[in-house]
Amino acid sequence: MVLNGEMVIGKEMFPVKERELVRWGVLKASLFIYESGIHAVKLENQLGYLVVLPYKGQQIWEAVFYGRDIKMKSKFDEPKNVDGIAHTYGGFLYHCGALRTGNPGKDDTHPLHGELPYADFDQARLLFGRDEKGQYIGLTSQFQYNDAFASHYYRAYPVVKIYDNSALMDVSIKIDNLSSYPMEHMYMTHINFRPINHGHVVQPVDWKPEFIQLRENTPAHSKDIPLSQDYVKFINTIKTNPEYLQTIRPEDPYLPEVVLYLKSPKTDSEGWTHFLQVHPDGSGDYVSYRPDELDHATRWIIRNRDREAFGLLLPGTCDPEGYTHEKAAGNVRLIPEQGSVTHHVVTGALDPGQTADMQKKIEALR
Repeated sequence: MVLNGEMVIGKEMFPVKERELVRWGVLKASLFIYESGIHAVKLENQLGYLVVLPYKGQQIWEAVFYGRDIKMKSKFDEPKNVDGIAHTYGGFLYHCGALRTGNPGKDDTHPLHGELPYADFDQARLLFGRDEKGQYIGLTSQFQYNDAFASHYYRAYPVVKIYDNSALMDVSIKIDNLSSYPMEHMYMTHINFRPINHGHVVQPVDWKPEFIQLRENTPAHSKDIPLSQDYVKFINTIKTNPEYLQTIRPEDPYLPEVVLYLKSPKTDSEGWTHFLQVHPDGSGDYVSYRPDELDHATRWIIRNRDREAFGLLLPGTCDPEGYTHEKAAGNVRLIPEQGSVTHHVVTGALDPGQTADMQKKIEALR
């Protein structure tokens, strides 16, 4: 049985201190405002919670399950009210795109990862109900982009749901091209776990170099970081032996960063592919998506004294090399006039039993 309901959330409803708004069985939603002035919605079940920024990109800023903060370590203790993602880069998940994404090259004019990650959204609504996965609570909002002197005119509808007794999030975004002309489209779901010492990566992709390609250029935002001899040696090892990265070792130099492109992930009978970071205690971090929707797969790792982030798998419509590069590579899609596209991702944490089961499933795909 499918049941659905929703509640409009206006900015005037947000208190300075956290206050519960709705309880739906074991699921609940609370509202508050960060000291920076950013509005936040906390979605909670018996295993943990998310904190979502409904009016700022609908980022998932916090994700805590099984008593563990699963997001990246960063220099930001709360989201900041700034003009770009680079100056508040500390959340768990954000949407990149929808016209441009990636690291802008020398001939590009778009911001890092496009206009969506820190756009001003509106019309936030709380979602609750029951579907084929069970009882859920969620959040959606809207962003409209309109350039009076170009054909770029679209509306984005991101949705995030959590379910009863699950530490996984269902994340989707629908992009409607409102223009009477085709619209160029680039997109990536940027999911930022924390790399775990001696964590083990399980994936349905062969570890051979022909399936895992290293990005050798350094993006502009990292060019002030000198490349150490240890880093150069590390990169040369990865280039010929990517299987070395199957384990996260505390001594390995992930500075300035390591970016990999994964090719041809295997899928299950329903068309979904699955990736795991297995922790030493047997628990796991998890990403699943459909390669027939998002046909590019990126892995991003950075570790230094200020930041630790593990983009275990960042699914997208293109690589994050910026518009000019991706256009030349044939990776910029078109959404037809008055057409739409929807992208789906499932991500979050698994307990040791679920992790073991998923590891067997992934290994069976290979």
